[in-house]
Amino acid sequence: MLKYVHMKEQKSKKTSKQQLERLKMLAVAVEQTAEHIVITDKDGHIEYVNPAFENTTGYARDEVLGKTPRVLKSGKHPDEFYVAMWNEILSGKTFRANITNKKKDGTFYYADQTVTPIKDVSGEITHFVSVWKDVTEQVESRNKLKAINKSLAFEKHKFEQILNFDEKIGTINKLNDLIDFVVKQIAAILESDRCSLMLLDESTGTLCIKGAVGLDEKIIKETKLSLGHGIAGVVAKEKKLLLVKLIDTDRRVGRKNYSAYHTKSFLSVPIMLDQKLIGVVNVTEKKGEDHNVYTELDLRLLLALVRQSAVAIENARLYKELKYLTITDPLTNLYNFRYLMQSLDQEINRFHRFGHPLCFLMMDIDNFKSYNDSFGHLEGDGLLKKIGEVLHSSLREVDIICRYAGDEFVVILPETRISEAKVVAEKIRGSVESLKVKKKVTVSIGVVKAVKQMTRHDLILKADANLYHAKKKGKNSVFCQENKTKQ
Repeated sequence: MLKYVHMKEQKSKKTSKQQLERLKMLAVAVEQTAEHIVITDKDGHIEYVNPAFENTTGYARDEVLGKTPRVLKSGKHPDEFYVAMWNEILSGKTFRANITNKKKDGTFYYADQTVTPIKDVSGEITHFVSVWKDVTEQVESRNKLKAINKSLAFEKHKFEQILNFDEKIGTINKLNDLIDFVVKQIAAILESDRCSLMLLDESTGTLCIKGAVGLDEKIIKETKLSLGHGIAGVVAKEKKLLLVKLIDTDRRVGRKNYSAYHTKSFLSVPIMLDQKLIGVVNVTEKKGEDHNVYTELDLRLLLALVRQSAVAIENARLYKELKYLTITDPLTNLYNFRYLMQSLDQEINRFHRFGHPLCFLMMDIDNFKSYNDSFGHLEGDGLLKKIGEVLHSSLREVDIICRYAGDEFVVILPETRISEAKVVAEKIRGSVESLKVKKKVTVSIGVVKAVKQMTRHDLILKADANLYHAKKKGKNSVFCQENKTKQ
């Protein structure tokens, strides 16, 4: 019996020694593992951290013992996140998540973390063991990759917008329509609330706003900058682009931001074509509370848009000039016979459609051949120019004035009754008679109103007939014989 007891004691001592060795081995493993280990009591107070924890977080073991893991809290997770964690582990389950925590020096790190409850023999939770791996490098690499993909997608979208811009801009020939399109598209593509396009008036050397988004009409009309004055004036004179991220501290600008502007970043780029200055584009008020500063990418986008716009603006100007030459009499700068025919057709069609009054004047200079023979063709040409000036000063912008042939002129008077047309004709006659030229000059005028079923040909013939009667009356007169056709 004594022998059995002795053997049992020996076996028990051997087991205890093995267990102790095992515990020592486990302690060494926990101390030396690369994994970060934190043990807390059931209330969350830290009782143990391993060296890996100290190395990563910067906290010494003595600094955190007795405290809770809240010392690592980053503020990146909502309170609901921690409530869910405690509900999970208090129910006896293991909680796992990627957590953003904060080191002692304030920098953030990312942890792939598990929190496991430890129970005694009765099943009661006594401790919690948190084991986590630092995955900061992997997370940051993943975030960088996401940012690169997002940037590529953004640049692809912007590139598509520029291609679409290039496709559409080539279809617009009218300068005013073109400028409106350009400022709206630049504002949209650069996500900005304000954009203005200024063109250089070469005769005065000043920049004037020709189109804008987000600017007051009064500012648009009144703003005129000489080269070298104001930001746009300096950009135009030096022919250098300008990207300002903070106007208050940018030495190139040298002034504080105006109170009317909400952001302090802007772009200003000269519009150039073959080294020739055309104007300046200004962009400001980038949208977004967190990203309202213009970047180098924004500048590159604007440069691409401005290059395309420069070509389109020059083409629109050439188109306007060519169109002007094809519809304008070169001597008097009045519309020519071709434009008269187009306009007369349009106005007669409008008259037949809506029934609004329409009148037509035909006039010629009395004894013009005699004036030419007496003073020569140069003086005759000068007289024709003066007659054109009289017509311009006597008529409205909506009235269409044309040189018909030789010394004959015609005027289309939209929205004008016959009684009003007679007054206009008398005004023209009196103004011509008062001209200070080589000798007294007069005109004869035939007036006609449009009636139902009347064509362009009918209107011209009737006006010509009334002009003949004005001449027959003794010249220097206005003649209007009412049409008998009922309107």
